Amino acid sequence: MPKILYLVIGDNKPSTRKRVLGSVGYIASAGHTVDVRKFPSSGPGQAALVATLPFYDLVVLQKKLVSGAMLAMMTKANPRMVYDFDDAVMFHELERGEAMTGKHFTRFCRIAAACRGVVAGNGYLAEFAVAAREKGAGWQDVITLPTPVDTDAIRPKEYNASDRVVVGWMGTKGNLPHLTAILPAIRAAFAGHPGAMLRVVSDADPGITGVPCNFKAWDAGSEADDLAGFDIGVMPLADDIWTRGKGGYKLLQYMASGVPAIASPVGINQDIIRHGENGLIADDMHGWTDALGRLMCDAALRERLGRAGRETVEKDYSLGEYNRKLLGFLERFL
Repeated sequence: MPKILYLVIGDNKPSTRKRVLGSVGYIASAGHTVDVRKFPSSGPGQAALVATLPFYDLVVLQKKLVSGAMLAMMTKANPRMVYDFDDAVMFHELERGEAMTGKHFTRFCRIAAACRGVVAGNGYLAEFAVAAREKGAGWQDVITLPTPVDTDAIRPKEYNASDRVVVGWMGTKGNLPHLTAILPAIRAAFAGHPGAMLRVVSDADPGITGVPCNFKAWDAGSEADDLAGFDIGVMPLADDIWTRGKGGYKLLQYMASGVPAIASPVGINQDIIRHGENGLIADDMHGWTDALGRLMCDAALRERLGRAGRETVEKDYSLGEYNRKLLGFLERFL
């Protein structure tokens, strides 16, 4: 029975929960043994890890940018490695102006080139992996798999025509600046809809003023219910080399819940949303005001886009579809 080892960045990290733990059972059902271990932080722990690598038929390194020395030891112990990443991890030095010259970019290029295959969270990330592997296998050993949504756990909402329209945003505190950047549009749209409310589900209170705003602390147990409580979901993003690497997971969550979504045309968002068919795109403040106004005024449009969004996720971005493609890719290297 082939043995696969996943080396993850943390047991409760979102990318670990969504891209690894949700797939372990499916991979095991295909006749493989799957172990999941957190990548050790200490020198002795890393040495012990390297000693165990030869006992696996495949090692999947998730998101961690290991040093050149550590990579050399790992690939010597077991050359059958695959790298999985769903963020622009190579651009951590962006704020220092070293996005493509710093340590993280160098490490990413080495890892992408050394591994047998790469699983990228979107096409933009995949292009960097292919470029790093230009002397290697190229596209055939790089697959694009956006972080999936468990459509069994998140069910479509029930629709209503209430004037109490809830515009919702769900995400971590680090991404709150993207939401606050469109507050002028939200205020303008709310001006003609006194029953409207902004609801923020996050790990930090955004302290938003000037519009009716309800904050709720994010909790895994209530996530599906919180999403279903939105009438409109928003995913604003600034456009830079970091945000282009995002996997659109927030957007996919809204759509899986049957919530009509509005998003900035950045990165994978442009692939997920077909404007006017399964969601709306807003590329400036006027666009955000207009899109919010259209959906707030039209319950039938909200329902039509919400249902189409759900169908999109079920067809292309569900956990079942992700697992099927992932297993096929990994088995190529066993």
